[in-house]
Amino acid sequence: MKRYNLFILGFLFIFTACKNVLETEPETSLSDEGVIVDKRSAQAALVGVYDGLQGTASSTIIAHDLAGDNVVNFNSQNNIVANKNSSGSGGAFSGLYVTINRANHVITKVPALSDELISVADKNQILGEAYFLRGLAYFDLVKTFGGVPIVLEPSTSPNTHFGIKRSTKEQTYNQVLFDLNKAESLLPNTVVRNKVSIFSVYALKARLYLYTEQWGLAEEYATKVIANTNFSLVKPFSNFFKTKNTSESIFELNFSPSDKSSFYTNWLSPAQGGRHDYIPERSFVGELLDPNLGGSRKSLLFQTPQGVYDLILYGNQDGSSSIFILRIAEQYLIRAEARVKKTVPDFLGAVEDLNLIKGRADVSLLTFSNSLQKDDILSAIEKERRYELAFEGHRFIDIVRTGRAAAVFGAVNPNLKDPDFWIFPIPFAEIIKDPELEQNHGY
Repeated sequence: MKRYNLFILGFLFIFTACKNVLETEPETSLSDEGVIVDKRSAQAALVGVYDGLQGTASSTIIAHDLAGDNVVNFNSQNNIVANKNSSGSGGAFSGLYVTINRANHVITKVPALSDELISVADKNQILGEAYFLRGLAYFDLVKTFGGVPIVLEPSTSPNTHFGIKRSTKEQTYNQVLFDLNKAESLLPNTVVRNKVSIFSVYALKARLYLYTEQWGLAEEYATKVIANTNFSLVKPFSNFFKTKNTSESIFELNFSPSDKSSFYTNWLSPAQGGRHDYIPERSFVGELLDPNLGGSRKSLLFQTPQGVYDLILYGNQDGSSSIFILRIAEQYLIRAEARVKKTVPDFLGAVEDLNLIKGRADVSLLTFSNSLQKDDILSAIEKERRYELAFEGHRFIDIVRTGRAAAVFGAVNPNLKDPDFWIFPIPFAEIIKDPELEQNHGY
């Protein structure tokens, strides 16, 4: 199990077998009595929340990438936009609830600590990070599965949360916003790239408002990040993933040879120490290699001696490749889309944001003119999001949230013309464990 290397753990983690993610304490669990007793143990408990995110981030990314048209399984390369089924654990459903439960322990127990044991500033910092991480976990759940059970108290017995009904999609998004508002009220105005900061909150709020079609707020919160001079696009493009914690990163999960990510094994061939589970889809590789489309983003790929193009983004064979939760390039693209769609559109501003991304990638800019139509700009933004955020888990959700899944994915897999398949199934194993957990329609 990963250890998030911000702090040295100050207490012994107790390992338990999880019968049901909504029923039991997390695998790295907190005792019901007296574990969070001071600053050091509170920080150690927060490490456990980050540890949960380390465990789910790669699973969430690959589930969404395989659901779209950027990535395929190596052994079934012609199966593009593959059907989803409930027999597996795609989307990290159970793992996200482990993270939520760990956050619930922190959020519930840290406020009760006295000022003699932990300062107000330290308490606010820990709580702010925990609220953000819980909000991020619910965000990943709702964008993947739709409305889910909302659990806000830590598990205290094997059946504490048995039978909780699913909330609606809107209610789940509201919970994400509640957690982000709490985090925003608690975190200081500092820049930290490899853990949660106030700018992580702003960036995730911008994404949330984009998904919920609150265009003015999406623009506002993206601008809060863009306006800070600590964040900027790096050049060449490959610098953001070849160097840790660059100005590109808003929230980056760092790994090291002593705190490894195994994500590289999914992407690299056995000759390179991997299993070759997944590869970039062939026609998409052609687009990334096209100097007029992918431009310098071709650096995401490398060609093996066998002629296959593999992904280098997560390719450090010592397990030290970062996973990017939030970066500044996405914020420019969020703001561009929001500027086009808001009540009083700003086409010029949108094109300027889009061209910053294009210019960094060394591809031709979009020429602004009064004849440029809304749909033309939105189409350009959609394409740029595909290339710029290619293997970071955005493509499937982008096409679904804009209502284009039937046209884009349905053209490849006719099943995707049915909106039932625009969200993931709840894993069958979770339905068996808790019969009150309702399956998504169509699965």
